[in-house]
Amino acid sequence: MKNRYLYVTLLTMLALSSQAQQQKGVSPRLVVNITIDQLLTDYPALFDDGLIYEQGFYPYSQVDLSSAISSVVTGTSSFYHTITADKWLDRQSLQTVAATPDEIAVSTLADELKIATKGAGKVCAVAAKKETAALLSGHNVDRLEWNDDKRRNLDATSLTVKALQLVVEERLGQDSIPDLLFLQYEKEDYQSALQKLVIEIQRMVGKEHALFVLTSTGYRDVNTDEYAKYNIPTGVYYTNRTANLLNMYLGALWGQGKYVEGSYRNQLYLNHQLLEQKRIALSDATQKAKEFLLQISGVKRVQIHLYETHMGDLQVELAPGWQMQNDDTHEQLKTKQPLACFPIIFYGANIPAQKVQAPVSIERIAPTISKAIRIRAPNACMATPLF
Repeated sequence: MKNRYLYVTLLTMLALSSQAQQQKGVSPRLVVNITIDQLLTDYPALFDDGLIYEQGFYPYSQVDLSSAISSVVTGTSSFYHTITADKWLDRQSLQTVAATPDEIAVSTLADELKIATKGAGKVCAVAAKKETAALLSGHNVDRLEWNDDKRRNLDATSLTVKALQLVVEERLGQDSIPDLLFLQYEKEDYQSALQKLVIEIQRMVGKEHALFVLTSTGYRDVNTDEYAKYNIPTGVYYTNRTANLLNMYLGALWGQGKYVEGSYRNQLYLNHQLLEQKRIALSDATQKAKEFLLQISGVKRVQIHLYETHMGDLQVELAPGWQMQNDDTHEQLKTKQPLACFPIIFYGANIPAQKVQAPVSIERIAPTISKAIRIRAPNACMATPLF
């Protein structure tokens, strides 16, 4: 009797092991990576059946759309992938330039898929703007879709239609070679459209073959208009005025000249050529500039970034509640964002439903997707997969 019980137990364990191995052996044919602008908690109820990490965060404070999506697809911070913002100042021309895939300094999920499959795995991306779709897909892409009609906005429903057309026309997820589909939705009116997208892709590809990954851009718009009304410390930091004051200060130290050759948002660019001509060490100039800037109202911290791609020599961080404004164009500029936790959700592909409270960096999305489709993680990713 005892031997019979042991025999039945062993058979059950072998059956469970075999079932687990079969499930483990099935990797997704299509990964749909969705980033929603300023998503906090209001994701579609459909995703309640997924694996939900409720406290996602970005590992740096100056987050905007371009830096956020670049971090999602590379699995690292802007320090490594170098997409520090939507735009920055080009040192040679002193003109603003927009972020492009060519400026991503590391490999992306799309790049690693192409390498692993010798180009056979397909990569497609859909977003309201062409620049956003291009950044999502990285250096290698088969098709991009965006709003090419400037007379009207591309809403969430239109984005979904374009995405589903790509799935059909490119036959995404229809063979054993994995494919990637990247989408970026704006913060408004995406819930019903997203639900339709998931249902239709699962119908075309199969529930067990489609993995959906949903997350947020990590920042949120902050309205400081009422801060003064309720006696909350606030104020305005004027970018161009600050640059001019700093230039006057350095001129008083070392003689007349244009020491600050450019400024953009919270970045200040010193004139390296002038400093060299005057035999002033760049380290001395940045230190003097930092000391001066810290005396300006609203400035909480000044960081020095010598020779870092797409960044000025000096980066100003304002105190919470303060606004940043270009005093020539009167453009309101984004400042440091308050911590805003958001969900990171994995749904479909036989992933069991679960809610996890532990904080999770978005750097872990890329290695998790890489492991799921059995490719190498992007080359600057140092984070471990979530499962």
